[in-house]
Amino acid sequence: MKRALLLVLALLGCAWRPSLPYRLQPASTGPRCFANQEVVFRRPGAQPERLLTTVENDGRRLSIVASSPLGQTLFVLRVEDGPAVLDARVPLPEAFDPNLLPALIQLSDWPLEEARKGLAPGMELREEGALRTLLRKGRTLLTLDRKGAEPPYRAILLRVPPMDLEATITTLDD
Repeated sequence: MKRALLLVLALLGCAWRPSLPYRLQPASTGPRCFANQEVVFRRPGAQPERLLTTVENDGRRLSIVASSPLGQTLFVLRVEDGPAVLDARVPLPEAFDPNLLPALIQLSDWPLEEARKGLAPGMELREEGALRTLLRKGRTLLTLDRKGAEPPYRAILLRVPPMDLEATITTLDD
């Protein structure tokens, strides 16, 4: 199981590092929240893989703790004013980009205008109701279909068409 989770992280890291240039925004610009979440990754022809996360934004710092389904801490990420700081508890692939997960959270949860401030030239973030779409030069890179009133959303369906990848992020009841 741990090996499979690391493979998913490697795939995300390899595929996203060159294709998601995003400057992380300060924690103070996003919604305050605390949530335990289950993330289920799906790729055609592969078994679904699960990851548990705890996400907290206290306004000073965005923190993410990722664990295996059995509770082993895989890594801790912290974002204050600048890039993410990674504390890996298990060996992670070299290609793993620690800024990826906080960027996805900000693209999904931050107010639209704040999230747009992190976009690189040539990228566009659109919002139609609960659906956000990230485009580069008119081509869809990812969609975030959010369910629920406000962050932390009850569920988010992440689709990454260029990678043929889907992930469902479900907020767990406390």
